[in-house]
Amino acid sequence: MIEKLGVMLDCSRNAVMTVEATKHFIDKLSFMGYHVLGLYIEDTFEVTNEPHFGCLRGRYSKEELKELDAYALSKGIILKPYIQTLAHLNCIFLWDEYYAIQDIDDILLAEDERTYELIDHIFQTLAACFTTREVNIGMDEAHHLGRGRYLEKHGYKPALDIMLKHLKRVLAIAEKYGFTCEMWGDMFYNMAYSDSNVTEQEIQKISETIPSNLNLAVWDYYGLEKENYIKEFTQYKRLSENLTFAGGALTWMGFCPDNGYSLAAMEQAFCACEEVGIKDAYLTAWGDDGGECSPFAVLPTLFAVSEFAKGNYDETSIRKKFKSFTGIDFSTFCMLDEPNRVVPCDTVKFSNAAKYLLYNDVFLGRENRAAVAGRKELFEELAENFLRESEHKEYGYLFKMEGALCRVLELKYDFGVRLRKAYSSGDKKQLESLCEEMSEIQNRLREFYTAFEQYWMKDKKPQGFDVQDIRLGGLLQRIAHCQKRLDSYLRGAIMNLPELEEMPPEDAMTDPVNRYCCHYRIGVTANVI
Repeated sequence: MIEKLGVMLDCSRNAVMTVEATKHFIDKLSFMGYHVLGLYIEDTFEVTNEPHFGCLRGRYSKEELKELDAYALSKGIILKPYIQTLAHLNCIFLWDEYYAIQDIDDILLAEDERTYELIDHIFQTLAACFTTREVNIGMDEAHHLGRGRYLEKHGYKPALDIMLKHLKRVLAIAEKYGFTCEMWGDMFYNMAYSDSNVTEQEIQKISETIPSNLNLAVWDYYGLEKENYIKEFTQYKRLSENLTFAGGALTWMGFCPDNGYSLAAMEQAFCACEEVGIKDAYLTAWGDDGGECSPFAVLPTLFAVSEFAKGNYDETSIRKKFKSFTGIDFSTFCMLDEPNRVVPCDTVKFSNAAKYLLYNDVFLGRENRAAVAGRKELFEELAENFLRESEHKEYGYLFKMEGALCRVLELKYDFGVRLRKAYSSGDKKQLESLCEEMSEIQNRLREFYTAFEQYWMKDKKPQGFDVQDIRLGGLLQRIAHCQKRLDSYLRGAIMNLPELEEMPPEDAMTDPVNRYCCHYRIGVTANVI
């Protein structure tokens, strides 16, 4: 069974949990039997001697981190920092001070002393604010390491060589402040197993480069077969015996969670952990592309996994305990998944349909292919169900927001399809009706904005909502503009609407279910945002 169980909250994708909301989350974790809460804070914490680090991003102050650390300890929870010391630091490069130590993309410039001064200041801050001396140092997905400013300064060197030299410096700084480190294992894993014909000798060579005092976090959020997890864990064990598993509670698919997929994947993953002998496991709650989804929306996943970790996989038992824990039926809570599932898909796929259908342009309609006919009633029914649950004292706000979202999608999800059909057939009467409908879509969008704003401000700091203002405000203005264009056409002020006269070729109609990874810019328009 799992000996150390944790959850990692993403506080870096524009959405920093408030201190009070984080304390409330700690209470829930403590009740469920978790041991660790990780805070993923790329640049969203105050760092000694680095005034621009996380500036204007809603960063945690040192006092806030100390307060959370003390509160967590009082509840039997370890507060663990998850930081980045190589990649995923794109926001700091907006400041001139850090632009000078950007290699490429979101990657720090290795072998530059200013880089290590920054990392030293980070560890100095962590030592002052956290009781634990365990830290995750990131270092994942630095795919273009050494290909930018580093290449200009030092010439070409293999990425592994650069990373190992950099890692050695980071570990030395961490040791200076008494920390033991864990890093995401994908960089080593990909180097070892990217070639299916890799030899045992080559694997051993890479294994020998991994420092003995470094733990590797095996992250896998999507596997649905225990055997594949076992294979992956076994491959990792050939690299290192110091392993932690990091699974996922899917909060990064837009506005809605995916408890169903998370549970299907994590049940297999935790069975594999038990079989292979991995004792430490975490669930990550990432917030890719804006952090719209609340971590409280995946309470069914968090609760069920806490039972998996104890060896309990009995669905009936888990559901009964969950009802006692939350006051809401397990299946009712999982209804929060449903707006993403109105696009037909089987149980082995996850979807972020609600997000890309919301932002799908009413004229250009890049995602019209996903607007399957006959879904209006489903959105209408979901909106009614969410409205009924919105009265719940503790969790009602989760349902209220999604109910308002469904009211928008009830009209908007296939609007572009209906509009193009009426335009191409010259049905002016239908076009007039659709022009009027655009006013109602805008009204419902304003209602959704209000519900979403309340939802956000309940759990998260206000910094970061600026992005939502720009997105939703832009969507509202775009619909108003298109309505004006349509009205001009109907009045004869303009002769045609070129936006409605071009269709993407059929061979571009790829899978409409999973528009991974929920990026806002995917569904909005064919142009670059």
